[in-house]
Amino acid sequence: MAKPLDGIRVFDITLAGVGPWSAKLLGELGADVIHVEAPGRSPMAIPPMFDGTSILYVTANANKRCIVLDLKEQKDRQAAYSLIQSCDVFVENMRPGVMERLGLDYESLSKVNPDLVYLSASGYGQTGHMVPRPGADPQLQAFSGWDMITGTEEGGPEFFRHFAHLDYNTSQYIVQAVLMALFHRARGGGGQKIEVAMLAAAMSLQSSRIAEYLATGEQPKRMGSATTSTVPQQAFECQDRRWLAVGVTDDSQWAPFCEAIGRAELAQDARFATNRLRIEHREALVPILQAHFATKPVRWWEMKLTEAGVPQGRFLSWNELRFHPQVLENGLMQHEDTPEWGHLYHEGVPWQFSKCDPITYRPAPAVGAHTDEVRAEIAKMEAAPAAAKVGSN
Repeated sequence: MAKPLDGIRVFDITLAGVGPWSAKLLGELGADVIHVEAPGRSPMAIPPMFDGTSILYVTANANKRCIVLDLKEQKDRQAAYSLIQSCDVFVENMRPGVMERLGLDYESLSKVNPDLVYLSASGYGQTGHMVPRPGADPQLQAFSGWDMITGTEEGGPEFFRHFAHLDYNTSQYIVQAVLMALFHRARGGGGQKIEVAMLAAAMSLQSSRIAEYLATGEQPKRMGSATTSTVPQQAFECQDRRWLAVGVTDDSQWAPFCEAIGRAELAQDARFATNRLRIEHREALVPILQAHFATKPVRWWEMKLTEAGVPQGRFLSWNELRFHPQVLENGLMQHEDTPEWGHLYHEGVPWQFSKCDPITYRPAPAVGAHTDEVRAEIAKMEAAPAAAKVGSN
């Protein structure tokens, strides 16, 4: 057996979160990902830091080999060209114009390797007056309208406090696009260039909320933990001051929900008979439910609603999540001793394939750890009779 992307090689010249995380996922799937760093540069100097190295570097460069190349120098640029001839995928998310100045744009590389799948990621897309503007997660949250639907009605707009939420969702789109392009190539379509923008990913994640605006012409309101589409569908504070997220997703769950919480009479109340009516009478229903949830601890409500088949979830702290049996039994939190970073905790891989080798996690290498190894591979390629000497102008 082999991993899904065994035999696929990726040239990874990325920085920050979007590009490195996407290439890391390709590495988890079995691709040989070669991450390129410039000499003398502090890798991803984005806090928090660990012994002078960004935690983001450590997490986003797992399952890769790392080399140092000075692409402003002709010798190293030629080495990059030779390496790219052996690659299936090229991933970059540099500022507009950088790849062209280095001679690593798609037009140049497609002449070197016509079968190359070339992925270019950006903040705001490849056309329009905002192309030169750098894209980062908080700013894209604001620009894409995300923050205007996040927060309480009486408060102001709020950022989603996971700094890389839109970054990593864009990374998922990158991986999907690369896999589709490889599939297209396998069917005889050859290589191609793919463009992925954080703005596009951010808007696609909000498709249902944008649809609300298009249908009504009104900006969706900020509603805290509640949602516009179903009621109840929000967090309630329980007797022990713990919070429980409760969701009655369709009308068939309404009567079992009322029975489970000991308020069967609510199911007979004409104001709450259907979801549409519950939305209409939200301001009457929610205070009743909040007052009732405050009479018992969160664990009580968890048991009752689980027995009734009503979706619910307790708000967990990271410490609770780390040791939760469901997390541990599924290998979603792992740890190991690493030569570069000491004892390291990391997330479990998100996929397992029944007919492939187990997906494993390899810690991020130190910067340049594989430079000699990869340069030796490049030397063999260049020594081969068919090796093209390109990029010399």
